[in-house]
Amino acid sequence: MTFTEKWLTMGLLCLSGSVIFWLPLFSDIFYIPMQNAFGFTKTQMGILLSTFGAVALIAYFPGGWLADRFSPRKLITIALVITALAGFVFSTLPSFEICLILFAIWGLTSAGILWSAMIKAARCWGSKEDQGKTFGILEGGRSISDVISTTILLMIFAYSRGDDRAVPEIIIMISFYILVLALLVWRIMGDDISNNKKQPKVTINEIIYILRLPVIWLIALIIMATNTAMWGTIFFTPYATEVYELGEVGGGAIGAGKYWVTPFAAIAAGFFADKIGPAKAILGFCIVMTAGFLIFTLIPGSPALLPYLIINVAILTAAVYALRGTYFSLLEQSSIPLAFTGTATGIISVIAYTPDIFMPTLGGIILDAYPGASGYQYLFLIVSFFSMIGLVAAYVIYQKIQKIQMRSTV
Repeated sequence: MTFTEKWLTMGLLCLSGSVIFWLPLFSDIFYIPMQNAFGFTKTQMGILLSTFGAVALIAYFPGGWLADRFSPRKLITIALVITALAGFVFSTLPSFEICLILFAIWGLTSAGILWSAMIKAARCWGSKEDQGKTFGILEGGRSISDVISTTILLMIFAYSRGDDRAVPEIIIMISFYILVLALLVWRIMGDDISNNKKQPKVTINEIIYILRLPVIWLIALIIMATNTAMWGTIFFTPYATEVYELGEVGGGAIGAGKYWVTPFAAIAAGFFADKIGPAKAILGFCIVMTAGFLIFTLIPGSPALLPYLIINVAILTAAVYALRGTYFSLLEQSSIPLAFTGTATGIISVIAYTPDIFMPTLGGIILDAYPGASGYQYLFLIVSFFSMIGLVAAYVIYQKIQKIQMRSTV
């Protein structure tokens, strides 16, 4: 692979790993406008996202199996095409029942077809010594894609004076973009990046071996805590809109603004993790994440505290995306065989992404039951609890790796 081909491949991985989630996570930036355009309650909004999460959870494991057998080029192209076609249906503002089907389809394409293929391709892209940088660049690139796109989409929405009738138009734009990206992946990305043909096939014995590794479950807990926190950050938009009274455009600006932090956090975290060790870096990021959500839990929101909101949102977003940019580098530091990367990723993801099932619905139920600032305090308390679980898991992994390194030096 030439230098140009290598970086084009990473660019396509970044873009694909970003746009695959734009439609199912449309409410991240356009929560209130989407709710108004479709006429859904907060609970229904949560159920849609939980449907996406439930299907994704089921699809992660077979998706890992697929990633160890088929090239990322084929899998990513198929995932993007199906996602785009479902997006065109979504733009017609269909019924709640049809939306449930669409969100289930997106759960299948993102988790069952694209996710593990992207992770394995990224691990093969970088050297053993550069796994922190590799996954930091991947997450940073995905974040840059999110930053630019959400800012442009928010500007389009603001230009329409925040009119909910702009929602279908934005969905159509996203769907066309995903379709064009699918064509680029098919034409540019090579079939040989993951070297599947040169690696042994995964059998039931290898799956049992992976399941018995304690580090697999510890990594899963760290990612589960981070994913719960990510859902917490998604609620920053309605939190700013309703509690801080910023309005729909102002709340959307908070949601889009946090994306400006993510690429710098992910890429810097990757280089930092390679310098001091992924396990040690991840432990520090977990401490910051837990403390940030505890602050939101203990301090009630109000328009007078807007500066504190902006600062804490920036710090929390940096911590969450620093983790997202480094936690898969633990696969290499924990000596998980490269040939089993897809399967290991699938197994980890089954546990790691369970918050996709319960967090959206739980968040909607809590916010419907406790309107205003108190509802968000209860929600952020739950996120803090899961962050603590991730903190404990990160500490255990750090201790295990420290002991291994001490033995190797004796």
